[in-house]
Amino acid sequence: MNVFITGASSGLGEGLAKHYATPGAIIGLCARRAALLDELAQAITAQGARAIVYAVDVSDTAAMQQAAAAFIDICGRVDLVIANAGIGIPHRTLQGETESIAKLMRVNVIGVTNTVVPFVPAMLKQGSGTLVAVSSLAGHRGLPGRAAYSASKAAAMTFMDGLRLDLHGSGVHAMTLCPGFVHTPMTAVLPGKLPFAIGCDEAVRLMSRAIAARKKTYIFPWQVRILRFFLRFGSEAMVLRMAPPARTRAPE
Repeated sequence: MNVFITGASSGLGEGLAKHYATPGAIIGLCARRAALLDELAQAITAQGARAIVYAVDVSDTAAMQQAAAAFIDICGRVDLVIANAGIGIPHRTLQGETESIAKLMRVNVIGVTNTVVPFVPAMLKQGSGTLVAVSSLAGHRGLPGRAAYSASKAAAMTFMDGLRLDLHGSGVHAMTLCPGFVHTPMTAVLPGKLPFAIGCDEAVRLMSRAIAARKKTYIFPWQVRILRFFLRFGSEAMVLRMAPPARTRAPE
């Protein structure tokens, strides 16, 4: 199996890369932190797979196009692409700060399209493949302290929904994974207790199972599917009570 994963240097991306690193597989590892990717590549090689490192920022359209072309060149066919890279930002909207919001949109929205779209022609030609974007429960409702993050995840989800319709009947599938809270470096800086949080290994198990089943939009864990209903259809007063505290500092 040939798999290309962004945000592969830590957290869910790292976990997914190790999961798919079976003997004979080729795993494309894409992230900004080259040193961490090199360490992961060694671990993947030890599992019997081949790792190819792309130290690229997903918001760089030209660089991502080149990375995708290079991976396709090496593999010949690509079975799975996972647009996992994403960032959160401290809550500074009420202070009028916009640069961090623009950066978030470049990574969480443009980063998704930069990742999946370059692989579409190759997958259409081979008549198979799965394109995955990692969104979030936050994408189902604008949340206090997370206006930009919620919007970015909703945009990614909507894009993948439309892409799936475009690909109908082609053998290529587009889908979205919407985790609740997962214990990763990204969530480690969040204040307070994270409701229904699960470990990274459990999240990877659920995600890989959903990918194999070619779900359309998969929300997990199960408690979060219930929570999503109340967030999506509840009143704003209910959302204010249910929403977790806003992020107040950047990941370290």
